[in-house]
Amino acid sequence: MAEELATKAKEAIYGLVEEETGRKLGELTIVTEVVEVAPGAIKVRFTPLSAYSPTAVDLGRRIRDAAGRVEGVNTTVVECDGHMQDELVNKLVNPAQPVLSSSGAT
Repeated sequence: MAEELATKAKEAIYGLVEEETGRKLGELTIVTEVVEVAPGAIKVRFTPLSAYSPTAVDLGRRIRDAAGRVEGVNTTVVECDGHMQDELVNKLVNPAQPVLSSSGAT
């Protein structure tokens, strides 16, 4: 079941169009991890195309919202990795959200 929910979330995310290139995320190597870390809790890790990408926050929010629309997903945390301001991007994308580790601990 955990694998199934992560797969559905991944499919929803991969259908998003990256604004800078006009290509779907499934065609790019931006999304590096989609896992269910607890029942109904999805963690997504992505790397923007550029370390200075001005669209990283917007892309992270779009990824979060796409995964969150999947039936069965109650919580989505998106982690940006590879941006010059990862910490700020993560705070803006995940306001008041717990940090979820792959081990399921919060």
